[in-house]
Amino acid sequence: MPRRVVDLGRTRLLWVPGENGIADYLAPTTTELGAVGVRDLTCMMVTTYEVRMDASDTTNERAVCETNNVTTPTIGNYMGRMDLFRDWDETDPMNPDWATTDVLEWLDYLAAGWFVRRNGPAYDAAWANGQKVETYKFIADNVQTSGGTGSGFMKATVPLLPQGVATPRAVIGGEGS
Repeated sequence: MPRRVVDLGRTRLLWVPGENGIADYLAPTTTELGAVGVRDLTCMMVTTYEVRMDASDTTNERAVCETNNVTTPTIGNYMGRMDLFRDWDETDPMNPDWATTDVLEWLDYLAAGWFVRRNGPAYDAAWANGQKVETYKFIADNVQTSGGTGSGFMKATVPLLPQGVATPRAVIGGEGS
């Protein structure tokens, strides 16, 4: 009998920058997932983030002879929003500043990139051929920062604009399209 796994420490999240950061969204490679500039978001991401497939657009037309409504999917949809902790560098207490790992320091806004999610293995397990991942192509929209509310750590929200390519069923190193 299959066993159930608790969703703690079993998700890994990446941002792969660039229009061509992943050549085949159905079969990303370990080289692409480990390339210079790729960011591991796993420990930066707040659990309120949301990246997923969404309900398809539909057409609702039926023939005269049909006695029940007909709904047919047309255009697929996906959506995304990254909620990230901000990173503060206090190595110089007289002049603290945002760390180089802070999202405002490394994310190029309005540039394309790929959000990759792997569920199952421990989050720090190495990428390996045959692992199943989700891939989503986005453009990162303008960042929305928060602070001064006393309700938690400083965070930044990054709306993600879909760019027409996504799948919840990619395989690392697999045969692509």
